[in-house]
Amino acid sequence: MTRALQLILVLSLAATTLLATEQRVVLSNVYPIVKKYKSMEGPYGSQVVYLGDRDNPELLWLTAIRTEVVGEDGKTKKSPELMCHMNVDIDPARHKALFNLQRLPPSRLMTISQGMRVPGGGFEARLPDGFGFPIASNEPLLVMTQVLNHNIEHPQSLKVRHRVTFEFVRDRDLQKRPVPLFNLPVTGMVQMSGNPLARAAGMGGMDHAGASCLVGTRAPNAMGMASDYVDPQGRHMTGHWVVPPGKQVNASDATWFMNLPYDTKLHYAAVHLHPFAQSLTLRDTTAGLDLFKARATNPKHRVGLEHVDAFVSIDGVPMYRDHKYEMVSVYDNPTKQNADSMASMFLAVDDPEFAAPTPAELAERATILADAVAVILRTSAGDIGAMLLRDQAPQTVLQFARLISAGAFRGAAGTVNDSSIAFTIALNDDFRRLLRPVAGETRGEPHPGAISLCTTEADASFVIATRTSPGLDSHCTVVGQIGPGSEVVRAITAAGAQLLRGEIMSATDLQDLHLAPAKRVASR
Repeated sequence: MTRALQLILVLSLAATTLLATEQRVVLSNVYPIVKKYKSMEGPYGSQVVYLGDRDNPELLWLTAIRTEVVGEDGKTKKSPELMCHMNVDIDPARHKALFNLQRLPPSRLMTISQGMRVPGGGFEARLPDGFGFPIASNEPLLVMTQVLNHNIEHPQSLKVRHRVTFEFVRDRDLQKRPVPLFNLPVTGMVQMSGNPLARAAGMGGMDHAGASCLVGTRAPNAMGMASDYVDPQGRHMTGHWVVPPGKQVNASDATWFMNLPYDTKLHYAAVHLHPFAQSLTLRDTTAGLDLFKARATNPKHRVGLEHVDAFVSIDGVPMYRDHKYEMVSVYDNPTKQNADSMASMFLAVDDPEFAAPTPAELAERATILADAVAVILRTSAGDIGAMLLRDQAPQTVLQFARLISAGAFRGAAGTVNDSSIAFTIALNDDFRRLLRPVAGETRGEPHPGAISLCTTEADASFVIATRTSPGLDSHCTVVGQIGPGSEVVRAITAAGAQLLRGEIMSATDLQDLHLAPAKRVASR
C-alpha cells in the first residue's frame, strides 16, 4: 500500500469514531503504600464495570483503555513509578453466547502495566484508528488494579488509587462500523520440574491471584488460575520465573497456548514485562520471521520500566493457524540479587467470526444463564465442580448464576467453621440489582457437599456444607451439590482459600472441562 493510500485509509477510519467517542471513568479502591512492594506484591482490588445500559442492551466498540495513578481524591496525579498493572477480563461463556461465537474467547481482554506510559502521564492501550473490540452493554468487565513501590524507602501517609478510563463508541451512532478484533493473550514460560528458576503462583510467600497479570485461563489445558500450565507433552510450565544476576534469554513455544482458531492478522499488541527486561519477541518459527520485537527501557539508578514498545498496524501482520510460534524474552539483571520476571503479550487480531448482533439478539442471548447446569469454582486451593439444582430452586439458582457470572464473589476469602465454608461479599448497588424477590421455592437440606445461596439486605454468601447442618435460616436456599472437588473442599477446610473466579457452565461446556486438583497446603 502506498503512503498516500495509507493516509487516506487512516483518515477514513478515524472519521468513523472521532465524533462519537464516549468515556466511562472508574476509580479503584484507595491503596495505602506503607513499604516497598515488588511487582505483584502491592495492594490490589477488583470491581465489575458495565460500559452501557444492561437493561437495554446494545453493541459497543471499545477502542482504548487508560489508567493513571492518582491520589485519594481521585484527581491529583501521583508518581507513575507506583503503577504495577491493571487487568480487564471478560466472562468467556457470556461473551461467546452474546456474540454467537464458535470459539471460546480467552478471559483476559487486556493488561496495562508500567512500561505502557504515554505523554501527559498515565498508561494506555489504544487500538489503531478504525478498529475496536466488540462489547455488549449488558456484559460485565472485571477490572483488577494493583500498585507497587520499588523505590520509596519510607513512604509517609501515601495513599493512591487507579483512575481507569474506557473509550468506546455506540454502534448505533456510526455510519461506518469499526473493523472487529478479538483478544488473544500469550505468555512466555519455563518448565517447572527440576528448574530452580521456576516460580509458582506464590511469589515471595504471597498468592497473587487477586490481581495477577498472568493469563491462566487462556491455555486450553491450564491448571486452574495459578501460574502453572500443562503443555501438550504433559510438562508443568510457569509464566513466572527468576532472573539471576546477569543476562538471561528464554525461548518458549507459544503455539499451543495461543491455540489460533483460524488464519488472521495482528493489528495491536500490548506487552507486559518486569524490571530489567530488555526485549520480548513474538516469532513465527515456521516462516523464520519476527512478527514483533518489543524493546524495553529501564530507568537509570532506579527500579522500574520507563517504556515498553507496543505494536500498532492498520495493514496488519498475517498469523496462520498451522504455523508454529515462540516467545523470546531477554532480561539483564544488574543487581546482586535474583529478580522476578514475566513476559506476556496481549494481541488484538482480526475476527472473521464477527456478525453484528441486534439489541433484540443481545437480550435473547443473555438468557444463556437460564441454560446453566453446573458451576465451576476456581479457588486458590484447586477447583470444585457442582451441579445446579434447577428443578428444585430455579429462581434462586438463576440469582446465584447472575452473581457468579458478574464476578461478585471473585477474590472472596472462605470463612471456615465446624460445619461449613462461607464466601461472603458486601452487596453494592450493581450486585443488588442482580437479585430479584423469590417466593415459594424449597430451601432444601444442607447435606455435606450442598451449596447454598444466602442473601440479606447488606450481603450475600454462598455456603458449602462440610457436615450435616441442623438447617438453613430463612435467608438461605440450597442451589447446588458438589461433584468433583471434594478433596479441594477438605483442603480449604484445613487451610482456607480464596475464590479466584466462578464459571457457569452449560451441558456443552462440560464436554471440554479441565479441573485443577487440590494443592498441597499446610493446615492452619
